[in-house]
Amino acid sequence: MNAPPLPRLRAVDLNLLTVLDAVLTERNVTRAAERLGMTQPAVSSALNRLRLLFNDDLIVRRGKEMAPTPRALALAGPIRKALDLIQASLAHTGAFDCTASRTFRLGITDIGEALLLPRFLQWLEQLGARVRLDFCREPGTSLQNEMRLGKIELVLDHIAIPGEEFRRTRVLDLEFVTLVRQDHPTVGPSLTLDEYMALEHVIIEPREGQTNLAEQIQAAVGRARCVRVQVPRYLSMPFIVSQSNLVCTLPLPLARLFEQHFPVRVVSCPLPIQPIPLFMMWHACQDGDPAHEWLRRSLIELCSRV
Repeated sequence: MNAPPLPRLRAVDLNLLTVLDAVLTERNVTRAAERLGMTQPAVSSALNRLRLLFNDDLIVRRGKEMAPTPRALALAGPIRKALDLIQASLAHTGAFDCTASRTFRLGITDIGEALLLPRFLQWLEQLGARVRLDFCREPGTSLQNEMRLGKIELVLDHIAIPGEEFRRTRVLDLEFVTLVRQDHPTVGPSLTLDEYMALEHVIIEPREGQTNLAEQIQAAVGRARCVRVQVPRYLSMPFIVSQSNLVCTLPLPLARLFEQHFPVRVVSCPLPIQPIPLFMMWHACQDGDPAHEWLRRSLIELCSRV
């Protein structure tokens, strides 16, 4: 049986096609919303409009998974190609020349600073780019107002900024591991839960609005770790761990980076800790700026290599 005809183009809100593309790519409404910088209810509403438009469910639940219908699979390729063509055309018009002088003001956590900044600077040097990067202190309470005023143009953080005026896309999911000194006297190549809980720990101070990792662990295993030191930033941890028997629990890419520069080693963490996301966020007023679009594309590409 032939598929029903597509609606007339003039009857289609083309913004809906970007939603359909994201939903079919992510196969998850929440992740599609994060990718598009929209709320989950807004994506669900757009998906309902798409279902009416195409007279098809498009994506359905099968067990714990979301799966595209045959009609959606037939639409996915042509829609992706069409969106790529439109994006390429828009990028070509008024595209940003990275050899021109431009200052970008960013808010970034110490994780993003350590993982992405050196890579980004190397890449800029290869391009012959003349852009300047100004980093503010770690995102704080005045962040939203500074973004509205254009004082901070882009933020990389684990805590999503609420509100329709802010765009956001999830660029990384960071799994946790344990870091110990290279010649730790009691830690072998792996750790059991009991061995992990018996060790003394250096931990990160939780920020306001961020899930407390210590509370996650206590809820998961029913007991608390022995904490000897609490620090405000991850970047001090390898100095402490490499010169003591203390251990720390931190995101894997950061642990691998520390392993390259300090006498420390990575051990898998025996705890059921959820990965933490890293979001890229900006104010809607930046949407039409070719330079800002170039910056976002560049950082997304770098994140894909971490």
